[in-house]
Amino acid sequence: MKKKIMALLLTVVTVISLTACGKPFTCDLCGEEKTGKKHTETVLGVEITYCHDCYKDLKEMLK
Repeated sequence: MKKKIMALLLTVVTVISLTACGKPFTCDLCGEEKTGKKHTETVLGVEITYCHDCYKDLKEMLK
């Protein structure tokens, strides 16, 4: 019984981790294709999409 429960939990965790990746996108700042967390901002009426790495760099520059 414990093995069945453990197998079920591992299956659920695997499915959740696969769906968390999201679709790939192209960062408008560095030009790389990324997956994972994406940030969007509207600047002068244009929507800009950038990756989490660029977000961290921008945040560091603004300090």
